[in-house]
Amino acid sequence: MRAMLISLALLLTACSPAESSTENTNVDLAFLLNNQRLVATTPKEIVPPLAVKVYSLTENGECDNGKCPQTQLYIAVSQYGEIPQQTYYVTEKQPNFTFEHWDWMKTTKYSEKRPSVSFVVSYSENGKKALETITVDMSDVHYETMAQK
Repeated sequence: MRAMLISLALLLTACSPAESSTENTNVDLAFLLNNQRLVATTPKEIVPPLAVKVYSLTENGECDNGKCPQTQLYIAVSQYGEIPQQTYYVTEKQPNFTFEHWDWMKTTKYSEKRPSVSFVVSYSENGKKALETITVDMSDVHYETMAQK
C-alpha cells in the first residue's frame, strides 16, 4: 500500500496538467514504475525503529563482454504512526547490486542515537564481490564498505 502511495506521489508530481493530452512523456518515471522490483521490507515481527522498503531498478540490456546493466536501489523510509514522516534515498548505480540481509546489530547500535535501520548489499567491483552496509534514518543515509570477498 505504501509503495503504491509513493508511486502515486511520484506520478502526481511528475505530471504537468495538460488540457488536450493524456500522454505522459516522463520516460524516467515510466521506466521506474514499470521496472522497479521490491526486494526487501523490514519484517513486522521484530518491530524495527523505522519501516524500510528497498526497491531495485536495473537498466535494460544484457551482459556483453563482461559489462552488465547497472542496478540502482531506491530506499523508502517511514516512521510509524497515523501521519508518519516519510522520505526516500537513491543509491548510485552499481553492477549486480543485490540486497543481502538486514543488519540488526548495526541497527541497534545506530538507533541509540536516532532511529535508523541498517542492511547489507553486495555488488561487483573489479571482478570481486564487494559488501557494503547502508544505514538509513529520516534525515540521512550512511555507507560503510566492508572487506571484499
